[in-house]
Parts: sequence; C-alpha cells; structure tokens
Amino acid sequence: MKMRHIKQMPVFLENSAEVIGTVQKAVIGDDFNLCYVVIERAGKPPGMILNEDLRLEEETLLIRDMDCIKSYKHGEELSIYEEKLGDIVFDNKGRELGKVSDFILSARDKKVLGIEVFSGAIGDLLHGRKEISLEQVCWKSTESAVVNDEGRENTW
Repeated sequence: MKMRHIKQMPVFLENSAEVIGTVQKAVIGDDFNLCYVVIERAGKPPGMILNEDLRLEEETLLIRDMDCIKSYKHGEELSIYEEKLGDIVFDNKGRELGKVSDFILSARDKKVLGIEVFSGAIGDLLHGRKEISLEQVCWKSTESAVVNDEGRENTW
C-alpha cells in the first residue's frame, strides 16, 4: 500500500461500520514503522489514533471503539515520510535513478517495505515507477540514498 493512498482514507468504527472521519496524515517514525494517524472529524477537533489501535485495509482504516481516538494538537512532528520525499536515489555506480515519490507500507505489519522512485514523466510513462525494497536503500545523507544489494545502513 502506498502512503499517499492512506490520506483521505475513511475511518470506520469496526462493529457498526459507521464512518467517523477521514485520515488527514500518517506519521512514520525513524524506525520506518507507522506511529499514528491524524484524522479529521466533522464538528470535532482532529484526533490521533496510535498504530496499535488501528487496522489498515486496502481502502479503509478500522478502529475498535471511539476510545482509540486520542486528543491531538497540531504538532510540528517530523515524519520520516515528509523528510525523505524528494530525496535523490542513486544506483551503486553513481547514476541517478530518480527521487523518492512515496513509501510502500505493509498494511498488515504497518512497516515500510520499500520506496517508490519517480524518474520523470517520460521515464515513468515508458517504464513505470520503480519500487525498491527498503533493505536495498542506504541513506547516505539527509538528501540522498544509494541502492545496493547488501542491505541498508542508515548514516544520516
């Protein structure tokens, strides 16, 4: 599941199938795990749902009960997702592959499995966007990464 698909996803109360809001944003931690989502609710302030209190499906987010929704004040938290979008990705020979355009998240584990790389409109039309396993990505700086076959090593 791509992270961009989580935004605006409906949030359902599991037992009643009642839509209680929509996802405003998902926050990914430095460990590349989903920490929480922020939801918008009609006539109420935004709420926060922690990773352990939600279940991701292909097109919906489910919670057990309303007690799962915690108070949320608009914070300045930095999600690794926003930090890494747009990073330049190189192959191990130094050739630019493109820029990080999205994270690929496992709905079941709520962990980032890989990245999607945008290489330009023409390249994407001809070959599609590349998806690279997170294990192959070695972040070399706060703005770039190298794809290798030996696994990842974070140095930023």
